[in-house]
Amino acid sequence: MGLALWVLTAQAQAPAGLAVMAEFGRLALDDPLAAERQVRKRLATQRGAADTEAAFWLQLSLVDLLVQSDREADSRREVAVARSLLPQGPSARRQRLWLDFYERFSQPGPVDLPKFQGALALAREEARAVGDEQLLCALQMHEAVVHVERDAVDEAWTALERLDQCATRLADASLQAYALGTMGLLAGRAGAQSQPQAYYQRALAALGDVPARFGRAWLLDDLAWAQFHGGDTAAARGNFEQVLALSTEIADVTGTMRGHEGLAEVLLREKDPTGALRHARAALAQAQTHEGLRFRLVTAQTQVVESLAMLSRLAELAPEIETLRAMAVQDPSPHTAVLVARSAARGLRALGRHAEAYQELERFIELTASDQRQQRERDAQRLQARYEAARRDAENEALRHAAQVSRLELDARNQRQRALWAVVAALGVALAGGGAYFARALRRRHSLAELALRDELTGAPNRRAVRAFAREQLSLARRLDLPLSLALIDMDRFKLINDRHGHGVGDKVLDAFVRATARELRGQDRLGRWGGEEWLLVMPGTRCDEMPAVFQRLRESFVSQVIPGLPMPHGVTFSMGAVERQPGLDTVDALLAEADRHLYIAKDQGRDTFSAAGSHWVATQQVA
Repeated sequence: MGLALWVLTAQAQAPAGLAVMAEFGRLALDDPLAAERQVRKRLATQRGAADTEAAFWLQLSLVDLLVQSDREADSRREVAVARSLLPQGPSARRQRLWLDFYERFSQPGPVDLPKFQGALALAREEARAVGDEQLLCALQMHEAVVHVERDAVDEAWTALERLDQCATRLADASLQAYALGTMGLLAGRAGAQSQPQAYYQRALAALGDVPARFGRAWLLDDLAWAQFHGGDTAAARGNFEQVLALSTEIADVTGTMRGHEGLAEVLLREKDPTGALRHARAALAQAQTHEGLRFRLVTAQTQVVESLAMLSRLAELAPEIETLRAMAVQDPSPHTAVLVARSAARGLRALGRHAEAYQELERFIELTASDQRQQRERDAQRLQARYEAARRDAENEALRHAAQVSRLELDARNQRQRALWAVVAALGVALAGGGAYFARALRRRHSLAELALRDELTGAPNRRAVRAFAREQLSLARRLDLPLSLALIDMDRFKLINDRHGHGVGDKVLDAFVRATARELRGQDRLGRWGGEEWLLVMPGTRCDEMPAVFQRLRESFVSQVIPGLPMPHGVTFSMGAVERQPGLDTVDALLAEADRHLYIAKDQGRDTFSAAGSHWVATQQVA
């Protein structure tokens, strides 16, 4: 939704300029085009008038409405006009802060996150200085929007919760509806336990009896898609019909197109290609009339292609496929590529061009798999970053607590012995020495803790450390529904190496194995010594069908290691048994037992071998 949906409506203590913006914000929540006509009419009467401040706030209201209508180029142009109307002098501090906010919000392209966060912190400080609660809420909204666009689910959710709290304080129903509606969107993306429909229903309830045809249409559209993806096509169809009716009533081109697209998708699933084709072509016609909607053309065109394919109207289908492919050239984004590949494959199959259809299908599968891999990598990196941040925060908190205790003790001593300056000085020296002693003791304690969690021979995490890491990663994986694989690795015929070459060479074999694996594992992976010549490998974000490739990389790296006391190639091998988290295997002990079972399978197959099982995947690999 655009800014007009949530521009703050609290007026009891708001300056006159913000009250003007709130007036048009409430009107835009119901009918953005009517609000734009009224604000332009009011601006026309202000031309040449002496009250430039009133003209300034009207101009900002226009900017807000243009952002709302997806007219980004127009909004940036009108921001420049507002800059020319900005009053001069210290009294215009509030106006300058609001103008800066709209300039940042209307900037095109991706956001430089560190630069944005710095500017946001400064803007919040200035907003607090002038006591502008409405601007603080607006800045909170901007932060939420940036994190949603970055697909940073955790950060976005936190920002939206704060926005919901801010809206409650200001009694702003439209702002609360935006926060809850966007939380529904994120819940659908993240597969949260709470159904996204619940958030959309709460958002609609927050609007109450407020005239809000435009706002309701947007929320109903999101709710309908959640119902559609949840399998409730009847409910989705009813809500898409409401979206279309409300948007048509207020001549909202964006909403009208979304209503047509939603109904086309429902009708395709219900095997009604004639109705789907009618709505898809209506959506295309809407997009052609509005420059800001050209990015939605691809969705509607895929629906045209799939409808014609179902109807076997082959003469019309071939040129529509070429039109769809041309759109992919104009917009080479991954999202567009996936949509085009899927629909083109279906259309080409209907035309009997099976070789081309197969190529498009392969491209669709490859693009989808790549997107899923990248998402898993991002999730795993985010988990690792959160784990490391939590660990650092805990250590810093312990140090801060120790420092606070020291300060309190010093204050108490100073109060009891204020008159004894010489004693105080002596105490200061003693405390300084005590602080140095404390720092040395803390360093020694940290070193001992590290030793307690490291294998003395190889420096790898020991059994206690790697088991604790597995338990933490399993808890995170269960909470966020992410994949996690464990593997037990055992050196083959290790006793013979010790018997023939001595235990010193055996130790060098174990050390060489750790060095070899360090080159191949990712930052979030962890290999620890499980006991003797056995190792536990923990791989967050990895599925079991990826483990054969991991085994092969580790094997090739180990084969190339030089081991003092052994010829090259050294001929030492290892076997691996792996398992992926799945229903029925949701504890560390259960996963270890299953991994150990597959390790025995690998050993029985002749060693130098890999065996694993995931939820829908089983493999045993004999390496030549």
